[in-house]
Amino acid sequence: MNTNDKTNRTDVELSDKTGALLMLNKEERKLIRELLLMAMNSESVKSYIVKKLGKNYIEVGASLLKTMGAS
Repeated sequence: MNTNDKTNRTDVELSDKTGALLMLNKEERKLIRELLLMAMNSESVKSYIVKKLGKNYIEVGASLLKTMGAS
């Protein structure tokens, strides 16, 4: 990773249940936030998430949005 790459990275760290860390840059956070907003405002997408992953993932998505600064 060159110096420019390092300065374009952010200090936002996400971890999964295994403890793996995922570093997201500004553009990646913006995209994920917009996708989550769309998903959380769509009953059909929320229904799909519940069917595919379980009801608790709706709460995970809402929590992630809050963490990412969405209202």
